[in-house]
Amino acid sequence: MARSILVVEDDFYIREAVRELLEDEGHTVHCAENGAQGLAMLEGLRPLPDVILLDLMMPVKDGFQFRAEQRADPRFQHIPVVVMSADPQLDTRKDLLAARAYLRKPVDMGQLLSAAAV
Repeated sequence: MARSILVVEDDFYIREAVRELLEDEGHTVHCAENGAQGLAMLEGLRPLPDVILLDLMMPVKDGFQFRAEQRADPRFQHIPVVVMSADPQLDTRKDLLAARAYLRKPVDMGQLLSAAAV
């Protein structure tokens, strides 16, 4: 089933690789290069994305800040989030994120497709 997906990732090459993979699978993909841009995109996207793929370590507004603001906003709090991160402390920080799934970078593309379909 085709989904609408917001990818919030600061690394250009990862962001574009994820976009291409998801678009090749028939999904509609919107990309933001940091959490501030991602939140701004949520304000304007209609329909809202079915899922958000979120990096944690980004400039301007990191994934933790993005997720806190997203969860606090009743318009966006229902959108499931899949975290993609190389953060070595990810396992101890999961409670702060309450994400649907956690993928450790480098992300296995098969796992990414499965997680995006949730």
